[in-house]
Amino acid sequence: MNRRRHDLLIIDPAKNEPETAAYNRISMLFGDLAEEPRFSLRSVLIKCPALSTEDPLAPVFEEHNLAGVIGLGSTANVTDDPPWLPQLKELLTLNVFNPHRPFLGICFSHQLIADIHNAKVDFISQRHELPEGRYQVPRGKQVTSPKMALLAATLDDSDYFSGNETDRGFCEALRLTASWTETDWQRVFGQPTTQQKNQTEARIKTFIDEHWPKEFWSHTWHEQEVKKPNVAWDLHIAMTSPECEVDALVHPSKPIYSVQSHPETPHPTRDGDRLIKNFIYMCHLLKTA
Repeated sequence: MNRRRHDLLIIDPAKNEPETAAYNRISMLFGDLAEEPRFSLRSVLIKCPALSTEDPLAPVFEEHNLAGVIGLGSTANVTDDPPWLPQLKELLTLNVFNPHRPFLGICFSHQLIADIHNAKVDFISQRHELPEGRYQVPRGKQVTSPKMALLAATLDDSDYFSGNETDRGFCEALRLTASWTETDWQRVFGQPTTQQKNQTEARIKTFIDEHWPKEFWSHTWHEQEVKKPNVAWDLHIAMTSPECEVDALVHPSKPIYSVQSHPETPHPTRDGDRLIKNFIYMCHLLKTA
């Protein structure tokens, strides 16, 4: 196995100042996994395409063997179409979405994914009712997609490389479902386990149903949101909440995930920590499969 060859890229589309706290939190979670010698990712790279033209984003995809990409939030709005946004969309499409590279979008980057996939992004309906600072009290989000439930799995820090039953089930599920299409997800989760002929798939369904959360808790502050489309589209709504109907998205056949809330901001439940850490671990597993 080739170890420590791959990098994780963080794209920060901040228009005023870098999201330093987000970098630090993600880097800390990355470091927890990097303590294990078998971990296949080498380092965390950070790019700010809206703040610096002297450190361009494009060469990163050519010069580094990226295992995955995390896109952060921004005070910019997708609908404003700032001058740096078209190139960012093109780079993500060519270097992340088309080659099926794992991607986790947060807040602005969640809206950006939706916009690239032809969904409408606009101001939230109750924006005039929100308190100053656009801060909303954390509310539980209902996880409606088994693919998102997999990413939000409740794992202890010791489970990732321990080889215990939880770790084996998590690894098996991630590896098996990495190439699943929408039809695969519907086949396995659209019928009772007793009717399934593939015992491995039956174990995956049982494991998700019994051990992984149906709820996710996270801080939210935003003024725009993804609007639920009236027609079929490429992405699936993976979470809903009282404040936001399209609170998370997944692609049915690509490792693309996004959340409107901010899992990189510490929350007492640590749901956000697990989501980010599991995404990083998924990038490791896909590179070592």
